[in-house]
Amino acid sequence: MYARGVFILGFLLLFSTTSVIAEVLTIESEPPQLIQLRKAYEVEKKQAASPAKVQQLKKKMAAERQDALKTIPYVQKKRALEAARDQELAKINADFKAKLDMLEKDTLSSINKKQQVELAAFKNKTLNRAHTNYIAQLEKLEKQLIVKSDLAGALVVQTERKKQMGTTPKVSTPAESAPTPKVEKATLPATEKSKPVAMSKDNPRSYLSTQEGIAGSSGNMKNNVYSFQVDQVGKNSSLVFHAYGKKTNDTYGEVYLHMPNGKRKEVAEWSPRNLKLSSFYDKASSAKDVKPVEKKISKYVTKPGLYKVEFKYKDGNEALKIYQVQIKTW
Repeated sequence: MYARGVFILGFLLLFSTTSVIAEVLTIESEPPQLIQLRKAYEVEKKQAASPAKVQQLKKKMAAERQDALKTIPYVQKKRALEAARDQELAKINADFKAKLDMLEKDTLSSINKKQQVELAAFKNKTLNRAHTNYIAQLEKLEKQLIVKSDLAGALVVQTERKKQMGTTPKVSTPAESAPTPKVEKATLPATEKSKPVAMSKDNPRSYLSTQEGIAGSSGNMKNNVYSFQVDQVGKNSSLVFHAYGKKTNDTYGEVYLHMPNGKRKEVAEWSPRNLKLSSFYDKASSAKDVKPVEKKISKYVTKPGLYKVEFKYKDGNEALKIYQVQIKTW
């Protein structure tokens, strides 16, 4: 009776409009169709990405890349970039060469000047020795001719000897070549030229040149040698010159005195230390704008004759501009 009641109740719930069906299915095997479909899928996967097909696709991609690099827009842009690169490289190379040339020039500048001075000194030393020997031989020949009573020949030899004593042989280098200026003589009143002058420190015999000159490096020299025909000499003598750099006093050099006997002696030098502007001017354009540089030369000016004052540049950023040169003796 109880079992029948449960069956009836379950039957009623199954066919009721408000009933809920709850069912549990147990799968013990796959449908054959599914198994066949899966196998076909696995075969298709293996065939879809086979090594041969992958390789074929890669070749196609590589060809597409090559074709892209041959298109007109790409080629035009590439040429523009290459032209810009070449232009920049040309500028860099030109700048590098200019800086390298300047570095080499600056590095070798001082040694080139030193070597030029050494070479000129060597040549001048040998030339001066030959000149001195020549004068000595002329003097010896002159005495021999006098002993033989060949006075005419002795006079010719004497003239040649005096001529040679008044000159100084010198090997000119590019840095020293300059036209020889005129010989400066002492300026005296006409009535005093024919007789000796009473000299003193306050009233010296003065040999003055106001010819402007330039003493610089090679190719920048003009009238840097001043000649003075000294006809009267006192116990004391001095060299006075007014000079300055073209723009500043950054210039260095030596001053040489050439004597009638053919010898050459350094008697002064110039540098920023002794090249000074006068207190009334901020630049130099004449002798009055600079302070004079004076050096004693008494032991070298011992007899009348032709004396030369030579200005020789050594170093610095400026050439020396010479306004006035003077030899004073008393």
